[in-house]
Amino acid sequence: PDSLRDFITRVNRARRENPALQQHRGLRFHDTDNEMLLCYSKTDETSDNTVLTVVNLDPHYTQSGWIHLPLEELQIDARRPFQMHDLISDARFFWSGPRNYIELDPRSTPGHIFRLRRRLRTERDFDYFM
Repeated sequence: PDSLRDFITRVNRARRENPALQQHRGLRFHDTDNEMLLCYSKTDETSDNTVLTVVNLDPHYTQSGWIHLPLEELQIDARRPFQMHDLISDARFFWSGPRNYIELDPRSTPGHIFRLRRRLRTERDFDYFM
């Protein structure tokens, strides 16, 4: 019951499916207001693939805080929400603005590996044909 097999399988799948995680270039660390949270992103410029990772460095206690993302550097329109798809849990979160809240419990969720989706489709994107 304490096996890491499923967790490691999901991490390896994320690495295989995201070009940003297959290279050493494009690494940026991001500010947090909690020193027990580590936040960084990796971007593959050729595929426009960006992955944001947030990890709880405390193996015993839940840690929470605000992360600060340089939206312009990440090519995110600050006026629009963007989606963060957690590749570990398959959860999807809608974020807006440069400051976003994170809470990580090491017993259930020691970290997030998010794939950033910059452009969200809306009903205005639907093409109507007559």
